[in-house]
Amino acid sequence: MRWALELRGVTKTFGYRPVLRGIDLRLKDGETVAVLGANGSGKSTLLRLAATLAAPTRGAIVWFGESAPPSRARRRIGLVPHDSLLYDGLTVEENLRFFAGLYGVPSTRVAAVLSSDDLEPLRTRRARILSRGQRQRVDLARALLHEPDLLLLDEPFTGLDLDAAQRLGALIRQGTGRRTVLFATHDPAEAKELATGAAVLRDGRLGNIMPPASLDAARLARLFHERPW
Repeated sequence: MRWALELRGVTKTFGYRPVLRGIDLRLKDGETVAVLGANGSGKSTLLRLAATLAAPTRGAIVWFGESAPPSRARRRIGLVPHDSLLYDGLTVEENLRFFAGLYGVPSTRVAAVLSSDDLEPLRTRRARILSRGQRQRVDLARALLHEPDLLLLDEPFTGLDLDAAQRLGALIRQGTGRRTVLFATHDPAEAKELATGAAVLRDGRLGNIMPPASLDAARLARLFHERPW
């Protein structure tokens, strides 16, 4: 089987501090996997490695079954990090056109994205004045402009109101089967609602992918060595 993303014994250290310890992870084409973990558990580091923005200290990462350099895989990856990648001084339209240029996306594609009900009212607003929910919608549109095969989302629901969270959830569900999605969260309810599989990251170690429905309070408590959620 060819995997969309494969991490083999990946370790990441910063100085003498290990953040990820021997991570093994395989994602099939079209599946949506949630990585659950507390703040500081290494979720963001894991996504940065998967996004080619950092290199493992040890181990190997393979994208789309190819032994190709990260620069080649990068064009097939979309990333929405916890901190927005939008430029505050640019309007929504200017931001999307800038990122489209980086990926060689035609102007017709940008125009189509901007004409959607979600983004048309925001077209001329500068990124600095967008709300958290609006910014997240634009960041997601930016990440999807080049129609990536792998979408990476870091705590995508943090700070969103109910309407924005529902819109984001619908977009993730629409992509199931069409692209591979890996998203980090600390909320098991998000994993149960949106993911086809879930794994728990604790102390830099990642558990096996399991059905999200199996993440009951008692099991999560054992995995995290905490009281039931």
